[in-house]
Amino acid sequence: MDNGQTILIDINIRADADDDGKEVPDVADDLRKRLKRNSAGRLYVDAFLLSHPDQDHIRGLREHFHLGPPSEWSKDDDNIFIREMWSSPIVFRRASPSLTLCEDAKAWAKEARRRVKRFRDDRFDTAEGDRTLIMSEDENGKTNDILDIVVKLNETFFIRITASRIRSAVRRPTSNFS
Repeated sequence: MDNGQTILIDINIRADADDDGKEVPDVADDLRKRLKRNSAGRLYVDAFLLSHPDQDHIRGLREHFHLGPPSEWSKDDDNIFIREMWSSPIVFRRASPSLTLCEDAKAWAKEARRRVKRFRDDRFDTAEGDRTLIMSEDENGKTNDILDIVVKLNETFFIRITASRIRSAVRRPTSNFS
């Protein structure tokens, strides 16, 4: 973005990019070259938007991104740190005959659940690496208790920068955010 923030929309990091015999772009290497490091030395994206949990939109997550509490990020692993996750509520649904999740999508769902739990426990006092936004309400009122982090259909949201942190806030059509 013009302000220096990085918003990543989906990934498809294929393992065969490391195969010299194939002409597959090395998405992981290209991404790592484009990212900045924070004061803790972590490569990071300010926000990662997962449009939907199909494998060709999330492949490579477990291998290349840090999942779990920020305090567990390892310099030795040097995985990319996700300051804030944005995703559809579909990732919270259990697998069924009509919805199967690949292993990376299951890992995203587990991390999203961890971040939602942090929000429920701490409300808006969550640190980078613990934040999430849910991009629409889920069916049958499943997101009703976390509406502060749900972007409803036909709403917009804005990103507020506080020091070096990213904070998202939902803009309700009738609100007076500035």
